[in-house]
Amino acid sequence: MIVEVFGPEPPCSRCMRTLEIVKQAVKEVQLNCEVKKIDAYSKSTIAKYGLVFTPAVAIDGKVFVAGRIPSIDEIKHILRVTAPLKERKTK
Repeated sequence: MIVEVFGPEPPCSRCMRTLEIVKQAVKEVQLNCEVKKIDAYSKSTIAKYGLVFTPAVAIDGKVFVAGRIPSIDEIKHILRVTAPLKERKTK
């Protein structure tokens, strides 16, 4: 599972806050996944995702949040719904 946070380079404070929220949510939900910060304005990103507003969050290539800072509870809910069972850590 790959979680991508999109924002400009260098990152703005809103995008950095979104990245922090995503990393914390992944930790709290206890998922084995990769979190990446992606330049939203690179040609390849624009071609693939067509993003207009940042920050944005995508999971396995599907955009779930765009143009705002999500709450940690929102990201945790999205992760729980989208995470395959194999990605979840067992205690």
